[in-house]
Amino acid sequence: MGEEQKTEHKLTDAEIRRAELLKQREEKLFAEGYQRKDLTISIDKANTTGLLYPLPIAAIIAVLFFVLNGINDTINVIKDDTVLWFIGLLIFAVSGVVLAVVHEGIHAIFWAMGTENHFKDIEFGFIKEKITPYCTSKAPLSKRMYILGSLMPMTIIGIGFGVAGIISGNFLMFIIGICQIFAGAGDLLVSCMLLRYKSKGKDMIIMDHPTEVGLIIYEK
Repeated sequence: MGEEQKTEHKLTDAEIRRAELLKQREEKLFAEGYQRKDLTISIDKANTTGLLYPLPIAAIIAVLFFVLNGINDTINVIKDDTVLWFIGLLIFAVSGVVLAVVHEGIHAIFWAMGTENHFKDIEFGFIKEKITPYCTSKAPLSKRMYILGSLMPMTIIGIGFGVAGIISGNFLMFIIGICQIFAGAGDLLVSCMLLRYKSKGKDMIIMDHPTEVGLIIYEK
């Protein structure tokens, strides 16, 4: 049967609605012989322990940037132009907000490719207590599409900006890339959990959890 989950925040109307929709779908799956397994983590764990997962990627980007562009040269550019430094800080702050929205939009685009009704199966939301925006799929996804949709924001924005910073020698692009790599920590952690999971059945259905960080596996 289903596994009870304790939420970390007060459920929104949208989360309650998605939970009810999942319950209806779940009853049919149980009747067909499926069993449920939850793979979830707390938001706090995703934002703390989860940061260890993208660390190797960020380290590679950082090493390449400083090896190819020089540590001293980078520091001198930052120190020698105070106006440029403050403009950079402003751009960095604004980009953090904008890219948070873009991050969730990329989730939506790729997950929509793998659902029956495409964007009609995708919902956005915001957890006020954690100041965390999110995107979720209300419909089942294959393992491949779930992982693809989870990792694309970090890949496109994080690694993309990081590589662009390395090639151009632009420190601001490099820093934005590093931050966006770490912004995908929870996504990478959940994807790794799914990759490590050993299915006990031949048939697997994956659902994004309606109220928690993570997913639900139905298998038989």
